[in-house]
Amino acid sequence: MRASVLLGLLLCFAFSVSPVISQDSDPTGGVRTHIVGIEIPPIANAPFTAKVLVTWNRPLVGGGTASRKYYTQVARDSQGRVRREAREFISADSNAEPPLRTFTFLDPVSSTRTVCTRATMNCATGPFQPRVNLSQDGGSLSGAGSNVTLENLGQQTMFGLPVIGTRETTANSQDRTRLALTHTDVWYSPDLQMDLSVDRNNPQLGEVTLKVVELARGEPDPSWFAIPSGYQVIGARGK
Repeated sequence: MRASVLLGLLLCFAFSVSPVISQDSDPTGGVRTHIVGIEIPPIANAPFTAKVLVTWNRPLVGGGTASRKYYTQVARDSQGRVRREAREFISADSNAEPPLRTFTFLDPVSSTRTVCTRATMNCATGPFQPRVNLSQDGGSLSGAGSNVTLENLGQQTMFGLPVIGTRETTANSQDRTRLALTHTDVWYSPDLQMDLSVDRNNPQLGEVTLKVVELARGEPDPSWFAIPSGYQVIGARGK
């Protein structure tokens, strides 16, 4: 039992990506803020479709909190092909549909990655190499170091699947007198080899939560992996 829990903890950090807030430039010269979402490994024979809700409660300088959200639709078929989306934040109290930015196809069979951009209606295809999984002897934990501690949160069930919980606490010095602690709680499904819930609490950035809110196991409709009508497929460099 102890060995299986340890393996689950190791795999959790092998396949998960803690939610990280990053910024990039858009075509109009503005700056977009987005979350690096839950990683979905392109493995075969574990098909599903899901909806992932992303929320960000960001502390404001003068006090209070700004709450935003969006959702993404994701899928994986029996071949290991993965489809996922990137969308814009909207207000947490809005009922609007978060604007779609991009959707991506990862194909381990043809070793290609195709990224389709809604603004340009173009899809760029390039090479894709799936990441090698950790072996069962453990390897190294992602991000593990002297300032990182791991805590076993036990097991529970989500969508009828057993999941293993881990809390990662990272200590970072703010100055000579202050120490900031970032807590990340991850609930990992060994059956799907992916996280079903990630909750990160950071003193500066606030709380970021990624949570699967809808999950259907089984083969996705083929339309999930088809380029929609009206999109033009170009080379990786736009040729």
